[in-house]
Amino acid sequence: MTSLRAATSYGLVAGTLRARILRGELRPGEQLPTERELCKRFAVSRITIRRALGILEEESLLHRQQGRGTYVASAPTRRIPLLDVDFTGSVAAHAPDMCRRLDVWRWEPAGSEVAAWLRTLPGDRVLYARRTDVLAGSPIAYDEVYLLGRCAEALQEADLAMLAFLERWQEVQQIALAYANQIIEAVAAKGPTARFLGVRSGSPVLKGTETYFLPDDCPAGVFVSYYRHDLFRLTGTVRLGAREGIRD
Repeated sequence: MTSLRAATSYGLVAGTLRARILRGELRPGEQLPTERELCKRFAVSRITIRRALGILEEESLLHRQQGRGTYVASAPTRRIPLLDVDFTGSVAAHAPDMCRRLDVWRWEPAGSEVAAWLRTLPGDRVLYARRTDVLAGSPIAYDEVYLLGRCAEALQEADLAMLAFLERWQEVQQIALAYANQIIEAVAAKGPTARFLGVRSGSPVLKGTETYFLPDDCPAGVFVSYYRHDLFRLTGTVRLGAREGIRD
């Protein structure tokens, strides 16, 4: 299995505080020491402390009150945010100890649904992979990957197992991905989905379908991902600029 470990100062601080919260050493509703006190305790800068606290706030473990301080959430349960559709960046900040396991990879003929996704013909050759993401020994997400044949010929087993796969894919294949379309929906875990994630059949999961396009608008690959709803939440930032009808 491969992992993406972040040995950053803020990651270490966040990890220490996270562990204390989840163990109950910092109780629900308890106020944390001030930023100045945390700086002294961890021997780091205020910027580092603020970044660490921001990570835990994004995970719904902390909440900050302007002018009053930072408090442990009333019901702290770790949730890994999928920030702005950046899975690798989210994992690096919030779950650097997560590992990816490559369960299956093979060349196969495209079925009718996959052919429609990739705008190719049924029966055309595609590279298929199924990958499971594991945290603390338990599966928390998995995806099924379908790559257009001409965009996957140089890929090897180790490439497919990488958490930073998008970057590696472009590097190995010498391609440039221009944009992606994503659909997020809540579905009931049935059959293989329940089995792969180790959850009860019928329980809710988050399903994401991402299609990555080349500059000529040709689809290069489709990723169908399933996330445990109790460990992930989708978050995003919409940047508002000057547009027609909107004035400063």
